[in-house]
Amino acid sequence: MLTLVCFVQVASTLLIAPVIDVFINPEFKDVSSITQRLFNLFNLFDIGVTKINVLILFLLFSTLLSASIIVTNWLILKTQYAMVRSLAIETFNAFFNARWHFFNTQRYGSILNTLTREIDGVRNAFVSVGSMLSELIRAMFFVAVPFYISWKITSIAVALGCLFVLPFMLFNRASYRLGKGRTVSSNKVMELIHESLGAAKVILGYGNHTKYTRRFDEAFSERCNFEIKSQVLKNALPKIFEPCGWIVIVITMYISSEYFKLTMAEMGIIGYSFIRILPMIGGFTSVKNSIVNFYPSYEQVDYMNRLACENIQKTGGFVFNRMVDGIEYKGVSFSYPGHNPVLNDINITIKKDKMTAIAGESGSGKSTLIDLLIGFYEPDKGVILADKKPLQELDIYSFRRHIGYVPQDTVLFNDTVRNNLLWSNEEAAEKEIIEACKLANADEFIVDLSDGYDTVVGERGVKLSGGERQRIALARALLRKPELLILDEATSALDSHSELLIKSAIENIAHKTTLVVIAHRLSTIVNADTIYVLQGGRIIEQGDYDSLIKFNSAFKQAVEIQRL
Repeated sequence: MLTLVCFVQVASTLLIAPVIDVFINPEFKDVSSITQRLFNLFNLFDIGVTKINVLILFLLFSTLLSASIIVTNWLILKTQYAMVRSLAIETFNAFFNARWHFFNTQRYGSILNTLTREIDGVRNAFVSVGSMLSELIRAMFFVAVPFYISWKITSIAVALGCLFVLPFMLFNRASYRLGKGRTVSSNKVMELIHESLGAAKVILGYGNHTKYTRRFDEAFSERCNFEIKSQVLKNALPKIFEPCGWIVIVITMYISSEYFKLTMAEMGIIGYSFIRILPMIGGFTSVKNSIVNFYPSYEQVDYMNRLACENIQKTGGFVFNRMVDGIEYKGVSFSYPGHNPVLNDINITIKKDKMTAIAGESGSGKSTLIDLLIGFYEPDKGVILADKKPLQELDIYSFRRHIGYVPQDTVLFNDTVRNNLLWSNEEAAEKEIIEACKLANADEFIVDLSDGYDTVVGERGVKLSGGERQRIALARALLRKPELLILDEATSALDSHSELLIKSAIENIAHKTTLVVIAHRLSTIVNADTIYVLQGGRIIEQGDYDSLIKFNSAFKQAVEIQRL
């Protein structure tokens, strides 16, 4: 399509000669060779050689040129956005195929900026590359016109043009530095936005909004500074080159008139061609620097993509369908990179259809045990067995699809109660939804909401209380009908009434599925079949509730403290 556009442009340019000739020479005498060739074509197709026909042909090609440019731009944009869409989806997919370690070690602001602004920066780079190639091809076609008339004059003009263009290549390094600064400053802005929105309640509660506004102003001003400099450089280059281009045109036209005997029409075409080429060359230098300026965006997208791929979630080939025996930790030890061991020689048995509780003070390694079980991390030593098969040999995604998980930090989506529940099991019937909510003691408050199950809960469930959010999260996990249900400190931040409701829900669920409870409120695990007590990353006690409080154990001391 671009070739067609260039051909039409060349034809339109060549048609300037006949237009000039028919006005200067009404009797069609002493016309240029280009005009004579057009007249020969008219005679060949039995078209009358008239001023009107020449003008009609010129207008026809001008209209065709405009239409072809519109279609070409549409095709180029469609191709560019298809490429960017592919890159965005590939990057997003790479992020969510990565291990939890990737998310745990990267700044969320940088991840957000990569998926939004930097991806758009790559799109702009694609646009620039397309523009540069387009301008280059068009310039080559336009050079062909004066070259056809006089290769000597054209060679002189091209040599002078290259001489003036070379100094503009020195701006590449400055463009790259500005692009790098823009990417880094955009990361800072996104990080501050993410942090501020996540901590909005704390910021307002402490009355520190002016402090964060000042920080945002500083970060955004830094970004604007780099944006301004980049745009000024991009817009300045064509304007700086323009006088140089006119010098080349003036010199060329002077040489043409003094040393080469050309007709007025031929000189008009050469002058028009060079005038059309001038902004193309200026644009070419500007676009080239734009590509260099956007290159840091591509570097960040590529770096984050590679980093995610390097942290890809490991998975085995054995598909997990149902729990038969249970889960077993055998000699499991684990430490986070650069930190002391969190878990040391852990041996735990989680029996099928039994309730197993993990208790211990904060920082003892309880949540890390769950992260290892879900496959977020892998043990440094030892092995976790699911139905006597090492977790590493299982298809981890099929294993997770049979898990119901209620994390400590409850996450609800800005959608209706119903859609939040169906998120874990899209095929669940209405009867199953209500049944899961009743098991979780959630149905009683859901029916009293303004729109019942169709009530929108707000961002992260902000329109609900902590206890209500927790019970919906529990119902969501139950709706999946999991082989393994994990409750990670489900009552840690709840009031006494909500705690009793969650405790009642846990008792409803116990022995209906394999249940693992990370316990902060020890009253919720009175009916656990087995309780493991962690301290300093080691299991110091185990047994049921009654056996542990009979002795002067650490568990008994913790129970008495909570009673106080």
